Amino acid sequence: MKKDDIIKLSIYIITEYYKNNLVPFFEHISEDVLWIGPARGQQIHGKKNLMLAYAQEQHNLTFTMGDIKVLCISPHNRVKEVVLHYDIYTHYPSGNTDVHDQRLHYTWCEKRTRTDDGSKYQPQIISLHISNAWPYDDLDTIYPVHLEKMFAATSVVSRSERYVTVKAADGCVHRIAASHILYAATVKRAAKLQIYMENDVITINKKISRFEEENPGLFVRIHSGYLVNPAHVSNVRRFTVTLADGTELPLPEKKYTQLKKQLLYENTEKAESDP
Repeated sequence: MKKDDIIKLSIYIITEYYKNNLVPFFEHISEDVLWIGPARGQQIHGKKNLMLAYAQEQHNLTFTMGDIKVLCISPHNRVKEVVLHYDIYTHYPSGNTDVHDQRLHYTWCEKRTRTDDGSKYQPQIISLHISNAWPYDDLDTIYPVHLEKMFAATSVVSRSERYVTVKAADGCVHRIAASHILYAATVKRAAKLQIYMENDVITINKKISRFEEENPGLFVRIHSGYLVNPAHVSNVRRFTVTLADGTELPLPEKKYTQLKKQLLYENTEKAESDP
């Protein structure tokens, strides 16, 4: 049971789940699974009971997921603990939307299962715990002493958003909305790349050329060491690209004309596609 495979599977299951496709979820839960929901008293034991509960559920809700941060540990070679942290937006038929800061904790275990050829070990979810996180104040350490002074801010996430999934140098996996990325820059004298967002920077062990190949059409190469998200470019002049937040990035002379034409084309395409 490889760590990276389980992380990808965990992300796939929850992203399909919030598209109201429950098939991958039910395909990977154990017969004796323990499901703990985010509301008080929500606890179901056993696959049959869980499937029955979902069969009785009727709703007209749709959902949008925000960026996902993933942590994974391996307490045993046949066990993986995977924790996903993300915002989930619930869209009601009335047109209202609310958001929850949600955490999802999978316990995966390789279990022997019967097959046509006999039996084999397959990863199954034996425990699934969903919780909605309290807001957090940097002045606090453990207890929410300053909670009453805080308020929850709700931002809008595009339902047609494209996402970038990367593994950070510290081992965390991040699924990031492409629109949240400002630019990416090579770390000098290292095969690493730093991904810059409005309020965060993630370092990954990957060359810029590989990152560009894995995410076609999302970024523009303005320099051998820089990729930029064209949606965040506010000005292009000789030798400099300026982003909406004021960041200035180097632009070689030979790239200037090409970049101006490319950005003009993309902005025209966007304007024509907008209602």
